[in-house]
Amino acid sequence: MNNAPAKADHPANDALLAQRVRGALGRSGRGTSGINVSSCSFVITLHGSVGSVEEREEIGKVAGTVPGVEGVTNKLRVT
Repeated sequence: MNNAPAKADHPANDALLAQRVRGALGRSGRGTSGINVSSCSFVITLHGSVGSVEEREEIGKVAGTVPGVEGVTNKLRVT
């Protein structure tokens, strides 16, 4: 059994990772209004609506920079 401590920058579970991504989006000025962030096996999935393709891409990039994120599935719709 591996009792090594988790890396400080790697979240312990998916719920914490999703919370960190929401925080990063808020700090980036993009906010999370209308955006649902979920995580499964440290892969983030983004759902919701945004105003432009550029905004959709930027939100995906911000999510991908959060330590512990192993992938991003960007399902944001441009409305």
